[in-house]
Amino acid sequence: MNLKQLLIGILLFSSVSYGQTGYKKVYKSGEYRQDWSLVKTVTGTYGFIDKSGKEVVHPIYAKIWKFGEYHENIALVKSIAGTYGFIDKSGKEVVQAIYTLEEIKQRFSTLYKP
Repeated sequence: MNLKQLLIGILLFSSVSYGQTGYKKVYKSGEYRQDWSLVKTVTGTYGFIDKSGKEVVHPIYAKIWKFGEYHENIALVKSIAGTYGFIDKSGKEVVQAIYTLEEIKQRFSTLYKP
């Protein structure tokens, strides 16, 4: 086996082993936001897709709460690092996921300005 064949084999193995071809689970549309479905990747992270299957929130979160638990227009998100922030109903992260849950609770009114 020459070096070129070895490199091709490694590339093929890594794309099969680590490449993501879909979602592990797609939840019912409308449970979190109308026309959106929560998705879970094979690595266990969450995001949202719309009815056409287009990704509207990249699946980078360890957990996403439902909209309205803190404010009607935002949802609490937990990063894979264990920190928290908020996304809005357009899918934009409006408060970076860099805070502890305690900081979110104590400083909510200063962190989020509708």
